[in-house]
Amino acid sequence: MPALKQFTTIDPTDRINVNLKLTTRTAIEQYRLFYTASYGHPVERGELIEEVLRSFFENDADFQKYAKRMSAEDKASVDKALKLGRQAGGISDTFNSDEA
Repeated sequence: MPALKQFTTIDPTDRINVNLKLTTRTAIEQYRLFYTASYGHPVERGELIEEVLRSFFENDADFQKYAKRMSAEDKASVDKALKLGRQAGGISDTFNSDEA
């Protein structure tokens, strides 16, 4: 069974350009096939990459601690980099889960 749990995508998305090495692109395609074989339905490449990253961030305890301690200035800096206004469900709310 995959380490990545079956998921559905409900978050708004935005396109970014990211350069990936051939070995990484190959692993993504292999994992797409693995996910499809394991769960019985295909997954889009972008959704898979998004979920892998989200899972990684959620499971990094030190990052979770850092995110919980972020100052209002740090959160505003992140929102500015993402061209967001302060809003519920924005980056300032994303990683501040009490589960970590």
